[in-house]
Amino acid sequence: MRKIGIVGVGNILFKDEGIGVFTVKYLQENYIFEPDIDLIDAGTLGFGLMGYLHDYDHIILIDTISVNDKAGSVYRLTPEQLSGLASYHQTAHEVEVLQMIELTPLTGKMADTVIIGVVPERIDISEIGLTGTLEKTPFLTVISQILKELDRIGIKYKKINDLSVEEVVMKHFGSYNGKLSEKRIWNDNRQQNRS
Repeated sequence: MRKIGIVGVGNILFKDEGIGVFTVKYLQENYIFEPDIDLIDAGTLGFGLMGYLHDYDHIILIDTISVNDKAGSVYRLTPEQLSGLASYHQTAHEVEVLQMIELTPLTGKMADTVIIGVVPERIDISEIGLTGTLEKTPFLTVISQILKELDRIGIKYKKINDLSVEEVVMKHFGSYNGKLSEKRIWNDNRQQNRS
């Protein structure tokens, strides 16, 4: 049986840099897949990414991509195309992703890999949540591109919920663009009362 993974990469603490992780959480909350696939929050995994690239037959990797284009532009890239982008590796995790993609074939089998890259607007401020530029059309374009990739490899999917990216991020991380979830406010108040 084929092993298929959707891997979200990025640091959720720096706005748009979290889009890969937010995408995986969005898919977990809103879709079911047949046969099952793995939805992987890889965060800033670095060398650990190589294990996924070795062990899986197909990987769809979602990340920011630092290229000179309009914020919110969405790219579908092969590993070879990603390696050819001289301007790509501007953040620490982008460097690690590129290194893993280039090293993995040298150390064994590599998954059929597609990279969905999104040009960020802000990755220089510390806040959980997407900018308005990425939150609407670009985010939905990423989801649509992932579903096309799943069609290509024969995976069926069904939408079971209609939670927004904001609702999903609030549920999983307790905050979105400065707003706290009710649960997080309750927990924070409880901690303060104990002090």
